[in-house]
Amino acid sequence: MPDYCYDLTTGDGSWYYTRTDACSISVWTLKVTDIRTGKQTGQLSYLQADLIYTKVDEPYWGHQVAIDKTDGWGNIGGTVVSGGGSCTGDCTLAASDKDFPTQTITTDGLTFGEIFPKTTVIGIGDIGTGRTTVTYRMTNPSWTRQPSGAASTPPIDVRCDNDLPGTAAIGCVIPDYDAVDTVSLSGPNPAYARHIQNAQASGLPGAYPDGEPLHRLTHPSLRTRNGDTACPKASSGGYPRPTGYSCDEYPFRSTWEGAFTGSMRQMPGPWPGRTFDGCQISALPQNVTGPKGWSACMIPAGQNSSAGSLLNRFYIDNRVLERDRFRIRIVA
Repeated sequence: MPDYCYDLTTGDGSWYYTRTDACSISVWTLKVTDIRTGKQTGQLSYLQADLIYTKVDEPYWGHQVAIDKTDGWGNIGGTVVSGGGSCTGDCTLAASDKDFPTQTITTDGLTFGEIFPKTTVIGIGDIGTGRTTVTYRMTNPSWTRQPSGAASTPPIDVRCDNDLPGTAAIGCVIPDYDAVDTVSLSGPNPAYARHIQNAQASGLPGAYPDGEPLHRLTHPSLRTRNGDTACPKASSGGYPRPTGYSCDEYPFRSTWEGAFTGSMRQMPGPWPGRTFDGCQISALPQNVTGPKGWSACMIPAGQNSSAGSLLNRFYIDNRVLERDRFRIRIVA
């Protein structure tokens, strides 16, 4: 179970998730009652911990349920648990992909089961979602009547796809979590990070955690239009490039908020560009604020190239598809 789940949970069954995993912890009680008298003769208290985890380069995921006994009394000795599961949507679950054997519940350790659904996504461009349910049942040979089973169905889907530019691998993520790219001011591309920081501070979208998200754009010609709008070439009347520098734009050309496509979405347009102190672009104003528009800045060419490669790696590592939401977090 990820540390963040223990840090955030209150045991009420709420779900917490990242791009690649999700978890929940809930408090359960099983009561043993004499069916003749109605008197309670035992009680088993336990935590149910759910974990869903995905792989961005594999066509399957896992859903694990762990039972952790916390307290108990009376007629509960010898209680066992066993289970199974299912998957609905664009997924399959063979009998061999269910692993919840019969186990005795004790205070000495966890009992748990797991299922491993596989996506039915195959063809290039295919995208599918699936939702899992893990079921389990507690029984005891001394009980006259056995309780009905319990079922855990997370309120989130797993998305698998074969539609990610730059990789032929099928992979899965939790799409409800907007991917976050972390960029450091003290990292390998500080000028790039400062430009994003200034752009977001001026009101442009994409700031983590509460800014309006960016949306990925994969269409090659529209990406080119975004880049040429924000950073027109000097040969065609654009901004001169100082020696060793190249033009960096924000929002990125690979987003629908870019300089050209952003104006198309925010009609009437086009919206003006902006720049910042030290960016070496005299043709753009430095006092523009607000969420509409774009910015440009001259940064060292090596940093610009490196940052572009890292951004593409971020897209692949988080399976950010066309129009997927994401944000940029700036750290020291």
